[in-house]
Amino acid sequence: MLDNYIAKVRERCLEYKLDPNVIPVFTRLSNEELARIQGEYKARLHIIRLFMDKFLGKSKGIPLLVAVTDDKGNIIEYMGDESLEDTVVNQIGLQKGVQFTEEKAGVNSVLAALELQMPVQVIGDDHYYQFLHLTACYSVPLFLQKKVIGTISMMTFLHVANPMIMASLETVVDSIERELDLREQNRYLDEMNQMILEQSKTGYIVLDESGSIVKVNPKAKAILDKIPDYSSIKDILQLREVHEQYKKQDEELQDYEIILQNGTENRTCLVDFFPFQAGTLIQIRDITEYKLTEAYIQNAEKLSIVGHLAAGVAHEIKNPLTTLKGFIQLVQENRYSDTYPAIMLNEIERIDQITNEFLVLSRPTVQAKDWYDVRELVKEIGVLLSSFAISKNIEITHSFKDIEPIFCDANQLKQVFINLVKNSVEAVGHNGRIDITVESPNPESILIRFMDDGDGFPEHILKRMGQPFLTTKEDGNGLGVMVCKRIVETIHNGQLIIHNKQDGGAIVDIILPQT
Repeated sequence: MLDNYIAKVRERCLEYKLDPNVIPVFTRLSNEELARIQGEYKARLHIIRLFMDKFLGKSKGIPLLVAVTDDKGNIIEYMGDESLEDTVVNQIGLQKGVQFTEEKAGVNSVLAALELQMPVQVIGDDHYYQFLHLTACYSVPLFLQKKVIGTISMMTFLHVANPMIMASLETVVDSIERELDLREQNRYLDEMNQMILEQSKTGYIVLDESGSIVKVNPKAKAILDKIPDYSSIKDILQLREVHEQYKKQDEELQDYEIILQNGTENRTCLVDFFPFQAGTLIQIRDITEYKLTEAYIQNAEKLSIVGHLAAGVAHEIKNPLTTLKGFIQLVQENRYSDTYPAIMLNEIERIDQITNEFLVLSRPTVQAKDWYDVRELVKEIGVLLSSFAISKNIEITHSFKDIEPIFCDANQLKQVFINLVKNSVEAVGHNGRIDITVESPNPESILIRFMDDGDGFPEHILKRMGQPFLTTKEDGNGLGVMVCKRIVETIHNGQLIIHNKQDGGAIVDIILPQT
C-alpha cells in the first residue's frame, strides 16, 4: 500500500513541476493561527511532551528530532536533537507553523500517515527531494476517540536508521493515545457531573478535610441564600451541628431532617453527609413542599372525618342541652331544687368534653411527642367514637391490659384511631360490633387492635392497602389508610397491618415500639 502511495505522489510531484534538487519554500501559518491551534491542542501537547521527553531522555546519543502536527499536517511543536535542529529545522525551514502540503513537500511521512491512517516510514531516497536522502523519517497517526487528530513524527540521520525506531515510536504513541482517551473520558465525566450538579434539584456542598467550603451547586445556594458569605461549614449554624455529629460517629449520616433559614422563610430539608476524598459531600434535599402537601392531605382527611362526625356529635350535644333546657324551665316555674346546679354543671362539662375532642381534628398537623398511655388516648376520644356508632346502634367495646407509656404524638394517634373506627362503622351493618384491644405482646412493643364483624376487604384491595386513592367507597377519597400508615410507620416507627378474620370481618393491628 505504501509503495503504491509513494509512486502516485511522485507522479503528482512531476505534475507540480517540483525540482528535487531545490529546497522548497514552505508556506507558514500566521502567528495568530498557530497560537489558536496550539491553544486547541494545549492539553494534548502537554501529555505528548511528558511522554516524548521521557523517551528522548532514554535515547540520548541517538540524533532524533520529534515533530507534532495537527490533522492538517501543520507543525505545531518539535523537540529533540540539536544537530538535526541546526541542519534541518533552521536551514530548511521546518519550523513551528510550517504547513506540510504535497505541492511543497512532495513525498513525506507526515501526509502519508494522515492519508493512510497507519504508521509510515520514508527512508533515504524514498523522499522526493535530494536534501532529505540522508535522513530517515517515521510518522505515526495520533488517534483520539477513534479519530485522527494529528501525527507524531521522528527524523534521524540515515546512518542510524533502524526498524526499532518505528517500533518504539508506535509504542510511545500508543501510550499517549491511551492517556489522551482516558483524560477525554474523565473530561466527559467531569463535564457531565458538572452539568448534573448545575441542573440538579438537590443541593450539594463539598468540604475539604478542614471543613472549608470548596464547591457549592446552584440549588444549595438557593436553599441557603447567604452561602456566598460562608467560607466554612462552621459558619452555617444548623449544618455545623450536624457536621460535628457526623464527624464524631465517623460514618455516613443520611436523611437527617433540619430546618434551614432562607431569608424570612424556613425550609425543611433532609441532609446526608458522605465521605468524599479527604473531605465531605453534603447533600441537601428541600422537602418543604412535600411537607406542605403531606399536611394538606392529612387535614383533608380530617375534614372528611368531621363531616361524618357532625350528625353524631349533634346528637351527643342535643341530649345534655335538652336536660339543661328542662332544668331552666323548672327554675322559671319556681320549681327549684339544690340538686339542679350539680346536674346542670355535669351536663355542661359533657358538652365541653364533646366539643374539645371534636377540636382535636382541627388542630394543625405539627409533631409534638411526649410520653402517653395509649389506653388513655382511646378513652379520651370515646365520645367521638360513640358518635360514629350511634346512628347504626353499633357496640364499641374496649379491652385494656397493663402497658407502659410510650413516646408518641397523641393528637396524630387519635386521628388514626378515629379514622379506623370510622372505617369499621361504615363496614359493619346495624347492631354490629367493634372491639378495641390494647396489650403488650412483648417488652419491646404494644399492640392496638381494631376488630369488626363486617364483611372484610376484597383480596385485590387488601394487597394494595395503603396506596393513595384506593377506596371501596363511592364518596371516599382513598387517602385515609395512607395517612394512617404514614403516621404509624413514618412518624412512630411502627407497623400498621390489615387482614381479614376467617369468620368474616377485618382486623387492623397497630404495633408501636415501647421506646
